[in-house]
Amino acid sequence: MASVITLKGIDQALSDLNYKNKNALKYRLVHTIRQFYESEDLVESMQGIDTDELIKVLWNTGDDPGAIKNRRKNLNSIKSSVNTDLQKLYNEGKNLEGITIGPTNIYILSDEAKDNVLKAFRSRVELEGIVTLSQITKILNIVNEILSNPEAIADAEREEGLRKLDQLKKLLQGLPEEVGDPEEEVEDDADIVEDAEPFEVVVTEEELVLDELQGAEDTEELDEEEVIEDLEDVGVDDAIEGAEVEGAPEQGDAVKGAGETDISVVNLGEEYSDGSYEEDDEIKKARLLAEEFNNLIGAMDRFYNQYLLIPEGEYIVGSKRPKKDEKPEQKVHLSPFYMGKFPVTNALFEIFVEKTGYRTTAEKLGYGTVYYGRFRKTIDEKTGLKKLTWNSSLISKAVEGACWHQPLGQGSTLHNKRNHPVVQVSLEDAMAFAAWTGKRLPTEDEWEAASRTAHGYVFPWGKDWKKDSCNIEESHIGDTTSVDKYIELANDFVIADTMGNVLDWTLDRSEPPSYRKNGLKYYIVKGGSWISGNDIRLFSRFKSEPESHSNILGFRCVAY
Repeated sequence: MASVITLKGIDQALSDLNYKNKNALKYRLVHTIRQFYESEDLVESMQGIDTDELIKVLWNTGDDPGAIKNRRKNLNSIKSSVNTDLQKLYNEGKNLEGITIGPTNIYILSDEAKDNVLKAFRSRVELEGIVTLSQITKILNIVNEILSNPEAIADAEREEGLRKLDQLKKLLQGLPEEVGDPEEEVEDDADIVEDAEPFEVVVTEEELVLDELQGAEDTEELDEEEVIEDLEDVGVDDAIEGAEVEGAPEQGDAVKGAGETDISVVNLGEEYSDGSYEEDDEIKKARLLAEEFNNLIGAMDRFYNQYLLIPEGEYIVGSKRPKKDEKPEQKVHLSPFYMGKFPVTNALFEIFVEKTGYRTTAEKLGYGTVYYGRFRKTIDEKTGLKKLTWNSSLISKAVEGACWHQPLGQGSTLHNKRNHPVVQVSLEDAMAFAAWTGKRLPTEDEWEAASRTAHGYVFPWGKDWKKDSCNIEESHIGDTTSVDKYIELANDFVIADTMGNVLDWTLDRSEPPSYRKNGLKYYIVKGGSWISGNDIRLFSRFKSEPESHSNILGFRCVAY
């Protein structure tokens, strides 16, 4: 461990992080690690903190090996998030010693801080020809740390590894023959900080829910003979338009009375109505925002934040035999763009809310629309047995407290749903997330082109329907699933989860008069959801008021 960091520097960095919630995992992680530093000597001598011991403290798992194993990815994600915050402080000139959490769970000097120390050292050698013994000691500690970890250089990109070795070579070649009096006293300006006050680790059920990275699906497929037949067929299009909503005012009236910003939604929809854009300052700014957002998320969540190139070309959209409000089949020419591989997940949306304090439409109104499918798997809380329940018809209700982090209302959580698509988001909510991350929502043509690929398929996997290929009503799940559950059936562009699970918002408004009712505007949503029948296709179109928010409606983004 290099001695260029001190207890004083660690405590200052933790203070500047400004983590105030003592029950939050990030707060508990940084202060749990800090408790291992009982004296200044341990800053240099400590080699590491056992990962399993940290997990036991943070999640109160005891010695259960299975529970400990399941939390290792969580710990890595939390460390990554903390290190992102520490790096941001360093860039702002606050985390002066460049402290970060290392691979062995102790505080170390970040790579960027090491580079800056080496550069400053070499500059002084070249300009003055002499340095103090304390500076030599610091540099040699860094050199020793790097050379004692050859795996780190081997694992790096070859060009980067060679650059680091070349930098060390130049550094050593630049040392003067006389480096000062070896008897010179080293003045240590780091005050010994008293041990931090002890704290109580409290693990609440809510904390475990919100920090769960990826849980195993708690549903199982039914055998063929368990399928319940002869129930009334309710299409998703009819459900959105005609479902009965109880316990709250009509959505359109409630939102209108609340004074939501409908004008901004309309304007943004018109801006991208032709599916094209130019490389300008706004796009460059958007790319910087997208990169910044990507830096905020951990390695696991980065997997769900992928954007894939949809090449320029002509694409088939619409239906050969259009029904109701479907578009007739046609070819459209689109410029290249990047489409989200998956719908936006709960974990990604949580970062947006955490960093911005954003309140969704559902949270402002105090309720959200909840659909109850005809098939639903539940777990008996007393016995733990899984059972299948069903309703004679699809129903929906306006449920108090239902919002993105309580998708079914008060008492519901995101437990085991970190990688499920976020729901209970209005068009405005989706556009706010997209704008903050440097992206936007797709137009209908973009969504359909990216889903149907250059082949113009009506299903992601091809021309013909495949059973058990997506999360719809006949899957008997009765809720959302992880966005990568059907990843093996992603299309040729590797765009996944475009059929079933949740509907996706688009920027396109519906054409009058068929989608107008009482003068209200409607927007196109695509892809069907977990309450859909097997008659949905990629050209299917559904309508929704921009203020609508429910547990079958989510979104994905387009990157520039």
